[in-house]
Amino acid sequence: MRIIKATKTDRQEAIKIATDLKEWFDKKGLQYMQIDFQLNNLVVAKDKGEVIGFLCYSSDCGRMLLIWLGVKRNMQRNGIGQKLLNWLVCESKKLGLYSIELETLPDEDDYEPYCQTRAFYYKNGFKRILYKKTRIKDWDDQIVLEKKI
Repeated sequence: MRIIKATKTDRQEAIKIATDLKEWFDKKGLQYMQIDFQLNNLVVAKDKGEVIGFLCYSSDCGRMLLIWLGVKRNMQRNGIGQKLLNWLVCESKKLGLYSIELETLPDEDDYEPYCQTRAFYYKNGFKRILYKKTRIKDWDDQIVLEKKI
């Protein structure tokens, strides 16, 4: 497996992966994801030429912002998300950034797919630093998780 900068075709494959992960990415989320994939950085995990995972990121004032992360359904729990996250940690260190931040559903939301998501990030050293009330109609509140680099 290798992690590379996404091509236009890779972006389309990453959207297909996300579309299949309906528990995490709804229709509105997928619309925003397509925009984010164009405006921000996107890398993909590839195995034998097939896109099996993706990570969209940006930076802001010394912080790396993890925007989207997903792994093909039949490839989950095989360390691919871990490798993508480790890649982002290495990139953050190379750039001299001080933390990685992301937003996700709060711990108070017991929706199982996001319990798994939070457990993954907590296991990888992320800590909750902020609770954000939603400003977008029909969206949920969010928490900000941070990993110091």
